[in-house]
Amino acid sequence: MTKGNLAVGDKVRIQGKTTNFAQTIRSMQIESVDVRCARRGQLIGLKVERAAKAGDKLIRLR
Repeated sequence: MTKGNLAVGDKVRIQGKTTNFAQTIRSMQIESVDVRCARRGQLIGLKVERAAKAGDKLIRLR
């Protein structure tokens, strides 16, 4: 993400060359520790419902 914050419960779209799906964030980690929110610029691990690839974009939906 390049703008804003991200939190468990937010709806996001993961989009790439062959990837395009939306989901609600149910689990997120920073350095293997569960977190409820993350700020812009932090590296996070995100549990996804479908396969995602390196380079796919994460877009927070309103």
